[in-house]
Amino acid sequence: MSEHQKSPSSPKLSAVLEADYQILHRRNRLLEASANATSVLLTVENFDEAIDTALQIIVEGAGCDRINVLEGNFDPSSDRSSSVPTYHTAIYEWTRPGIMRQMDSLETGRIPSAGIEAFLERYYLHGDGFGGLLADWVEPLRSFYAAVRVQSSYSVPIRVKGQWWGVLCLNYCRAAIEIGAAEVAVLRSIADCIGSAIQRDRTQKIILQAEQVRVAKLAKANHLLKQTVDLLATEPDLNRFLDYVLKAFSEQFDAPLIQYWESPEPGDIAYLRLACRNGQILTAADLPNDCLVTGVPILPELAGYGNFQTRQRYYVIEDIPTDPIELALFSPLNFDLETWCTEHGIRKMINIALMWSEKATSSLILYFPSDRHLSDRQIELMCALAQQVTLAIQLTQLAEIKQSEAIARAQEQAAHESVTELVKANTALKQSLDTLATDPDLDRFIGYTLKLIAEQLDAPRIEYWVHSDREDRAYSYLTYCQGQTLKSSDPSAQVGLDVTPFLDIPLKVGNTNIGTLTIYLSSYHTFAGQTIELAHALAQQLTFAIELTRFAEEAQQAALLQERTRMAREIHDTLAQAFGGISMQLQAFDYFAATQPEKAQTHLLTAQALARDGLAEARRSVWTLYLETSEYEDPARTIAKFIEQTMSRQSVPIDLAIDGSPRRLHPDLGLNLLRIAQESIANALHHAQPQTIQIRLNYSSQNLQMTIRDDGCGFEPQSPSPGFGLMGMQQRAARIGATWHLVSQIDRGTSITVTLAHPETP
Repeated sequence: MSEHQKSPSSPKLSAVLEADYQILHRRNRLLEASANATSVLLTVENFDEAIDTALQIIVEGAGCDRINVLEGNFDPSSDRSSSVPTYHTAIYEWTRPGIMRQMDSLETGRIPSAGIEAFLERYYLHGDGFGGLLADWVEPLRSFYAAVRVQSSYSVPIRVKGQWWGVLCLNYCRAAIEIGAAEVAVLRSIADCIGSAIQRDRTQKIILQAEQVRVAKLAKANHLLKQTVDLLATEPDLNRFLDYVLKAFSEQFDAPLIQYWESPEPGDIAYLRLACRNGQILTAADLPNDCLVTGVPILPELAGYGNFQTRQRYYVIEDIPTDPIELALFSPLNFDLETWCTEHGIRKMINIALMWSEKATSSLILYFPSDRHLSDRQIELMCALAQQVTLAIQLTQLAEIKQSEAIARAQEQAAHESVTELVKANTALKQSLDTLATDPDLDRFIGYTLKLIAEQLDAPRIEYWVHSDREDRAYSYLTYCQGQTLKSSDPSAQVGLDVTPFLDIPLKVGNTNIGTLTIYLSSYHTFAGQTIELAHALAQQLTFAIELTRFAEEAQQAALLQERTRMAREIHDTLAQAFGGISMQLQAFDYFAATQPEKAQTHLLTAQALARDGLAEARRSVWTLYLETSEYEDPARTIAKFIEQTMSRQSVPIDLAIDGSPRRLHPDLGLNLLRIAQESIANALHHAQPQTIQIRLNYSSQNLQMTIRDDGCGFEPQSPSPGFGLMGMQQRAARIGATWHLVSQIDRGTSITVTLAHPETP
């Protein structure tokens, strides 16, 4: 066949080859965009900025005009048995200039599922998506896309943990573009990555918010306990102390009404003595002269909670007007509980007995709305504050007894002994609290508490047992024996003594038993109620110390996790781009290996170069992480060490000049300045082919300025950059509140200047 006869088919062949080349080119661009978008989602701290940047990268890689992330939403009134959302809402979007934004209008930013449920179920719930020219779409989606000027559209489902979560949608508005199955497969991978990133960000925000609330509540509770203890030690006036405690209860637990009741012996009548309503203290003179003030008889047949002087420490009533005990108390007095609760906006109450020597002569009652939940820790804190009130009342009463001339000699002696015991108890409690406030070592505090209890009870041996719910066992941890605190594993702690078990004091947080104190005596004998109460009070302080230490350890673990995340991000910054590039080059090598070996070899050499660059950058990151935190405080020194390390591996001279007197900075500032210098030097060595590189640190009275200048080939700053080095430097500068300025010209070199105003010192 002649050349003339062959020629008509040549244009067709060229067209086919050109079409194949365009498909491969679009796929490669999309693969590269996928890797870069994934890197941004994993490394950029600000999530909204990361998702916006990732969508822009995908638009550039896919060559489309608009990209949307649509989240599936279920109407609360809809049938939840359906697996198809009621509608989809555009929550993220990126468009090219001049392209209509879909999110800006409620009509276009929200797509109802009505009429297309079967279509959505087929292609998104069970399928891999749908796409094509405008005419290929079903109504009413076809009309919807026409309204937002779409000529062709491709969308894939976003799945999180295997469940359909939303849709990633690419729109072509300027021309009707058709893409192949390989590109759609890449879109599915991108969609899953975006969905996981969104879900991860939401989960992290929920966890962080919950942790912040928990830490704030713990700090508030600890502060309140310390204030009441300080006031107990310094305020001689009981009424002022009670006023403060009731206000503290009101603020800490947001209780609209708190009452202080007294039930003097024989305990058959209770009197309301003091109240705090919406933060305002009301004495008996301020309260209505009703049965609450004149006295509520305690009927002996009310066996539900026993006699008010010997009942349990506290009880909770969920609905006051319908509670049988409350009705039995107030109905005979013609007191309308329903009206009273409505007027005060309350339905629920907790009654805390102020116990002393196993008797309750008074109580605190906190009232709440019906929807208020009381946690075990809140109730434990209430009981601890109530115990402080009990101590204040007893100290005041005994002081009054001591000063009364009407008490007989025997009673005066008994009162004196009681006061001595209480002073001893108060001293022991204060010493225990002082130790808790000043000594961070929990074992030493436990040993000190065991010593105090042993001295009070003249006990030769006390054991501290730990109860572990996780391991479902209890074990002896510390032993106080004959003046020494020993680990229970110490052979000296196992020496036998002729002792008798006397008392076990449980260490409880709410309803959870976290440990026990076991007290042994040389011989059995009785003690005054105050002495046993002191042992219980010291055990309670020990419980708080253990819980506070556990909370501190949890906070420390959270800080450690945050530091590990930061270190991982540092290393990931250096490797993600290199690995993405290597993967792309190896795919190209595999594709051309059989047909175009020379071109395949070029891609292989490029992959090797990327691997070398990635390894060098990883070494720089690891070298940075090896530095002690204090070393970052002197950027001039760390940058000099880095230059020395870099010079040992290449021949381009790097000069460091310092103007002014170097001073120490906060470690975070020093770290980010070092990383900007590292990235600038790496960019110059990898891309600019410089003859020299100069770094200048200028220390002035108000500012610190760092300039990195090279005499390499330069580049056009407005042209798109294939990597994220410049973006990373800008982000680091913004993170520390510095300005970042770039100047570069072709064949004239590049200069980067970072200016930090009023830098923070360590």
